[in-house]
Amino acid sequence: MDKVELYPLKFAPIYKSKIWGGTQIHEYKGLQSSAKDIGESWEISPMDGDVSVVSEGVLQGKNLESLIKGYGEELLGKEVMKRYGSTFPLLVKLIYANDDLSIQVHPDDQYALDKHDCRGKTEMWYMLKTSPDACIYKGWSRAFLSKEALREAIKTEKLMSYLAKYKVRCGDAFYLPAGKVHTIGKGCLLLEIQEASDITYRLYDFGRKDAHGKQRELHLEEALKVLDYDVEKQENRQPDTLPITSEYFKVSLNTVVESKELILTDRDSFTILFCVEGNAVITTDKGSSSLRQGETLLLPANIRQCTISPTIIGEGLSIIDCFVPTK
Repeated sequence: MDKVELYPLKFAPIYKSKIWGGTQIHEYKGLQSSAKDIGESWEISPMDGDVSVVSEGVLQGKNLESLIKGYGEELLGKEVMKRYGSTFPLLVKLIYANDDLSIQVHPDDQYALDKHDCRGKTEMWYMLKTSPDACIYKGWSRAFLSKEALREAIKTEKLMSYLAKYKVRCGDAFYLPAGKVHTIGKGCLLLEIQEASDITYRLYDFGRKDAHGKQRELHLEEALKVLDYDVEKQENRQPDTLPITSEYFKVSLNTVVESKELILTDRDSFTILFCVEGNAVITTDKGSSSLRQGETLLLPANIRQCTISPTIIGEGLSIIDCFVPTK
């Protein structure tokens, strides 16, 4: 492709229909849609068959894969490329649960590489909207005496009683390393930032059936091999505090009243911005962009200056920013 200077990039969301989906994602974004079962919106995706496509500017129509081939470390960052090669390492999505999701777990990198020839899945959630009784489940509330006891709990539909329950509200954040059993409860709209992997092992799915009338597949034997069996102590059952830092991502929240400079010079990585609330103008040394509630923006690694300002001074503005730590 013809080489043009990189600029702040927006991508067309990829909407996913789910049996537990609803209408909240489009409503949160302020968009109209006739779909009633949207469970996910993939905001930035490098996944096969679902590679994000630029939606604005001179690079409109180019996908993320072709951008990485054309720009390499200008887009990803030199250290990110050393670690991941020519692959985008994160998947960013919105999730809305109109019903409880399946009880599930994700493998770590080594297990996923050995079994699936891909990376594992460590992730984090940030709650955007919640119903009054919304909750998530993360980790075990009591111990299993054996793997057979876990199998029996699934068979007798008692697995939920073993899960640690967290009441949630807007602004709560949760870190979920690979191996941590979890599920999202009904009434949660959240931002998920994760390793670029789609490997999920379901332990239990409430006997639900898919669009063809078949019960969805479970993956009990795989799950038993990757589960973390540690019990979540009652006194530790609190939301995590931002910033959340892992080897895969660092996620922070920026509350902006007038304007805020985002320090990028200490990063050798792209930066992802997500507008939680309000409307923003993002000004960089490679061009400017608007950002409204529910939109996502990718700042290439060669952008070294960024200022976040509310469109209307004094208007509430909250922006999540995320990058790959490399030092």
